[in-house]
Amino acid sequence: MKRIRQRLRPFLAAALAMVVGAAATTALPATPAAASYGSTVTVTVDEMHTTECLDRVWLVVCDTPELFGVAIITQDDGQQLRCEMALPAAGGTDIVTPSTVCAGRSVTGNFRVNFELWEDDSTEGGSRDQADLNAGTAKDWATTNLLGGRSGTSRWTTSGGPSRAIFTVSVSPRPTAIAISSPPPGGTPREFDPRLGEILTVSGTLSVPSALRFTVTAQATGASFVLFEAPFYGSVFNVTWDGRWSDGSYAAVGGYTITVADPVDGASARTTQARVIQRVGLAFTGMTSQPATNWQYRSGPIVVGAVASAAGTFRMRVLRGATEVYRTADQRRAAGPLSFSWNGRHADGSWATPGSYTFTLEGTADDGRAFPATSRVVPVSDPPPGLEVYALAEPGVPAVNPQAVPGTSIRAKVVAADHTARPAARITVEMSPAGWIGRPVTLAPRVVKTCVQATECQAVIPSDILAGEAVAYRVTASEADGVPEMRTATADWRITDLNPPDPSQGPEVTLVPLWRASVPAVVGADGRVNTRPLNQTIDVAYAPGTGYDTSTLDGARQFGNAVDDNAWQLLGIRSRVFPSSIGTHWSQVGIWVQNVPVEVTVSPDGDALCRRGPFSPVSFAETNGVLHTVNCRDNASGAVFSADSPIVGWHELHHSAYHEGDEYCCDGGYSYGDGRNTYPSLSACQRGGSDARTCNEITDGVSPTGWWRSDGPMADVMIDNSVERADDIRAAEATFARCGRGQC
Repeated sequence: MKRIRQRLRPFLAAALAMVVGAAATTALPATPAAASYGSTVTVTVDEMHTTECLDRVWLVVCDTPELFGVAIITQDDGQQLRCEMALPAAGGTDIVTPSTVCAGRSVTGNFRVNFELWEDDSTEGGSRDQADLNAGTAKDWATTNLLGGRSGTSRWTTSGGPSRAIFTVSVSPRPTAIAISSPPPGGTPREFDPRLGEILTVSGTLSVPSALRFTVTAQATGASFVLFEAPFYGSVFNVTWDGRWSDGSYAAVGGYTITVADPVDGASARTTQARVIQRVGLAFTGMTSQPATNWQYRSGPIVVGAVASAAGTFRMRVLRGATEVYRTADQRRAAGPLSFSWNGRHADGSWATPGSYTFTLEGTADDGRAFPATSRVVPVSDPPPGLEVYALAEPGVPAVNPQAVPGTSIRAKVVAADHTARPAARITVEMSPAGWIGRPVTLAPRVVKTCVQATECQAVIPSDILAGEAVAYRVTASEADGVPEMRTATADWRITDLNPPDPSQGPEVTLVPLWRASVPAVVGADGRVNTRPLNQTIDVAYAPGTGYDTSTLDGARQFGNAVDDNAWQLLGIRSRVFPSSIGTHWSQVGIWVQNVPVEVTVSPDGDALCRRGPFSPVSFAETNGVLHTVNCRDNASGAVFSADSPIVGWHELHHSAYHEGDEYCCDGGYSYGDGRNTYPSLSACQRGGSDARTCNEITDGVSPTGWWRSDGPMADVMIDNSVERADDIRAAEATFARCGRGQC
């Protein structure tokens, strides 16, 4: 008969009515639930009816179906369990005796049941399927979502025929069994100190997935709070308690009970014990100050800090000897790091004086206990006299590279009058785009960076300025606001070329490429910034000698660094620190670079002098320095000198720019400074020297040279490349005075 139906099915499809039943249900009252998720589910067919022929052949042959039921349980995680009746019913038989489809299946979470009617043709050589029961795709009926773990029975009736069924879903809870492994429920309660960052881990296992609620109860007061509540789908749990109460405060020292339970099954509850302790007493640890020593209040406040072991109210007292000179207001702080600052002003309005100050931290914990006071002694000093600030680009000549590299910056340094480093309360670096020589642009200043309580400040040139021709920059250093006679120093606008320039259009410039490493700038009445007129400045031009191959990236960077080092040394801020005439007149000094390689060799005459190859110096520069790495004796002739180190360049500049002679024996370059710092006789020295009382002959102690010097100390820029003395400063001032008249 199955084969007949298969042959006739295409013709019957149009004639069969498609009847699909929607599930109708009558839910029975549920018994009280005893588990959150675990269930044991049984599906039973109470009745199955087939009251007419489904497949009638030419209205004569009636093939009645052999019905049996299939149930599919689908959990909310998508996992499915499939069950079917063990034996089909006889063809055309109504089933009125309950028959189990699914027996005691374990289900996790919420679920639904799909019930399907199937027929069995295997006795007729056919197969088991749904296709012949009714047309269309609706071959089954589904329950609504049922809650896992909720005990109860629901009965469902299919409709839509011609076959129909009544089935029952029975749910019994499957409670979880909780076992706590840590802290162990028996024995001594686990101890931990939350104030030291210690935590308590509650861990264990559960037999079936379930929701768990973790409750912490203070044994002393009975107060409790829910630490954590969530579903656990696996077989283990791990929950931590940081020892804080529900309001974020630390739990009091004492015993606590931790209860773990299924929220809907009180019988599942298990408990363990823990104890909050305080391992150490109240204390301040890791007390520090910034600065750690030699604090200068003019450079900004001192900050004193420590770590408090508990929350409380804290203060700082400042003492000079045994006398309290300042006290902060009380401040409520949590346990952990805390800090206080002081600007150096006493409570009576006076300011700190040099000497030792004691900074003492005090506090009272929230529970009323006092912290042991902790102190730190910090020497306080006045800064050295004077406040000066200078700045250069870094690397020294950005334009020496094919393109200014990202990270190119302006570095500012703060010094005292003796050019030793000293901190400023604030260093501000301003920048603006600038144009190439002879192409002034409107000044558009912006603060790029501000550093506080620092001796240096490095500000990266913004990308939009870095992509242009040049950068103009100004730096300002100041002492702390409010200090008596507050000092401020400014290094006014200077210009540095960033990218290789176009050929110069200026009539004074005869060589290209010529780049501004750092030159003074002026802002005109029209607001445009340009290079200061060359007849008002002393200009130092550097060229790459042997050892600096600027055709390579490494060589170009090395040469830029060498120019940078030489410029800082001219300012008296490098390996040798001293006041500098260049620093004093920095607004009248320009640093230039021409990328014209110069060969430097050792003289074959036996005197080891540095010999320079063909070289055309920059016409407007008072001095031209050829920087090199050759092991030879540097020297100056005319307006050109050679130098293999910055201190040599400092000495040689005094030859070429200030026209001074050597003051050491026995060189022969004494007439270079005739009348400025070297004199052909004692009487000439007494007449022309800065101090007639200190005139002394330049000699090695054996042979007289016939030349005299007025400066007494042997530490001298014209002897050992160090300090400028009276005659040296006089020569420098004369040169800068000439520049001030526009005669440079």
